[in-house]
Amino acid sequence: MKAPIKMYHLKPLVVHDFAVEIPKCMYELSNIHESKAGQHVAASTQKLDIFDQVKQFLKSCQGVPGMAQLEARQKDILAQLAQLKQQIFSLKQDLNIQNGAASSELPKTAPQCYETPTKVSSFPDSLVITVNPSAPPYFLELLQQLLRNDVALVVTSYLHSSISLLPDLAVQLKKTLEKFQPVAGVPVIVVSLIWKNINSNSEILLAHTLVSGEVNVLRYLSRLATTNLSYDSDRHSLELDSLLDQCYLLARTKTKAERTNIFQVLNKSLGKFPWLVGRDQISIVDIAAFSAIRQSGISNELNANLTKWYQQCASLA
Repeated sequence: MKAPIKMYHLKPLVVHDFAVEIPKCMYELSNIHESKAGQHVAASTQKLDIFDQVKQFLKSCQGVPGMAQLEARQKDILAQLAQLKQQIFSLKQDLNIQNGAASSELPKTAPQCYETPTKVSSFPDSLVITVNPSAPPYFLELLQQLLRNDVALVVTSYLHSSISLLPDLAVQLKKTLEKFQPVAGVPVIVVSLIWKNINSNSEILLAHTLVSGEVNVLRYLSRLATTNLSYDSDRHSLELDSLLDQCYLLARTKTKAERTNIFQVLNKSLGKFPWLVGRDQISIVDIAAFSAIRQSGISNELNANLTKWYQQCASLA
């Protein structure tokens, strides 16, 4: 067996046995983490503000070349900060005194002659309603007349790119809505009416939420202000909501048999009263039913009782 072969030696690539010259162009700083005795300085448990921190740092840097100018500059900054702090403190005291004086002047209890202000209309300044030209929004024509003493619905029409030409019935309604003259002194709502090819008959955008369906738009409009059209406090509110659903279905019926069933429900609700749900005043159910019947062009299918009611609705437009 042969003896192991000796490997050849290489010269070391890095030599550590020579002195390293430190550049003299920068001033030296003492180690702030060690005390003069060479021991590590324990972290202080006391929370110092910015003034004490700067002072402690300057104290540790005493005797270091080039620190005199920095220390003088820091002292000027600290003086300015102290002055600013004093100004803020004085301003805070003045504000507290003024607030205290103002609150002391207010009566602790309301005077006996104080009256609760009446509820102001919560109608918005503007509304954007999108409608289908094949189902003209006849409800807006009635609302303009019924709400004219409470709020003025000023309609401005716009044609969407999905529509090239409006039908004759839509053009006629558009002219009627735009020539409406508001009553002086009432709030005005600018209604932007967009004629667009949509799946529903009407849509309204509320705070990034799309409300679809003409009856749902009417539900929203009836809750905007305290008017005769509001039905939340009505004892027949459940029946009103049920009939609104029937009006929604009426606008989507495809056979005469389906419409006959809905007409029977409306006729039963009308009875011998002038308006639906046995009311002496018109409600949004009458508006929704009238608009759905007029949109579909099925007024000739009504019986004598509903025909009289339909003509009464048309006379208000």
